[in-house]
Amino acid sequence: MDYQIHRFSIPVNCYLPNDELETDKQQDFEELYEDHGFLILPEGYTQDGKATRLVINCHGAGGTVTTDDSQVEHQILTGYLVANGYAIMDVNGLPNEYAEKMNIDIRNNIGSPIAIRSYVKAYHYCMENFNLLPDVFVHGGSMGGISSTNLVLSGQIPVIAHSSLCPVLDTYNQIFLHPWSDGLPKFALGIIYGLEKDENGEYIYDESKIAGYNPAKNKKIESYPVPVKFWHCKDDGTIPFWVSQKFVDTIRENGGVAYLRSFPYGGHEPQLVGEPIENPSGIDVFGGEKLGILPAVEEVFIWIKNFS
Repeated sequence: MDYQIHRFSIPVNCYLPNDELETDKQQDFEELYEDHGFLILPEGYTQDGKATRLVINCHGAGGTVTTDDSQVEHQILTGYLVANGYAIMDVNGLPNEYAEKMNIDIRNNIGSPIAIRSYVKAYHYCMENFNLLPDVFVHGGSMGGISSTNLVLSGQIPVIAHSSLCPVLDTYNQIFLHPWSDGLPKFALGIIYGLEKDENGEYIYDESKIAGYNPAKNKKIESYPVPVKFWHCKDDGTIPFWVSQKFVDTIRENGGVAYLRSFPYGGHEPQLVGEPIENPSGIDVFGGEKLGILPAVEEVFIWIKNFS
């Protein structure tokens, strides 16, 4: 095999205190649950030789990371990056036991504080156990947009550049008002952030409880810490295009480096738009199979390669 997959678990503190309560009792606690992650190492990786560059690829709500499989490892982009010498890592961002206890759909980590804690823990695990360069690239797809953006904005790990396909960026206009999967991410939002309910049992949105984990309202985007580029289809019926446009415009208006690559069609799948590139710039064979490299995948690869 020309690559290696390492699967691991890390302990994540899932307790989120309500700091609005006035009390002389202990308010914050450590409530650890095991979250699952994986790391793909490229051909040529060595434990003692030249260090490998890591890309953290945050998955979307259509998949998970379990003890033996994940959404991201089956993506064309992942295969393309690994074939060209990059390592890829992802975690579920929502421990299974905690999700079951709280009745949260396991596919919806919604870029919450728990998800960011998990990604940070996984980053340190990988750095401590493998020969990887400390500065990383961060990428995300769909829900992975908010996970990756909140990870970048957290400032807890060193990031070179950020990229995302059709990113979720707004907990109110996207997750709360227009949730996917019959409202599952809205339920996750209400449970994780402790939103109150009205007389009809419907959650009441409260920006103050999101406390900095809504990228669209985070003042830090005015001085976005790294170059960022998004790929988004204008007819995306799942994650509205205008939120990505506004996000990028805000960064650019404040002197930051941000780009929005739009497609005229394609719905929620920019990586599937167009015809395969005849002569892609990178190695397009992974696991003995030739990859069909479409425009968005090639462009993400070039974006990352520009900073490598």
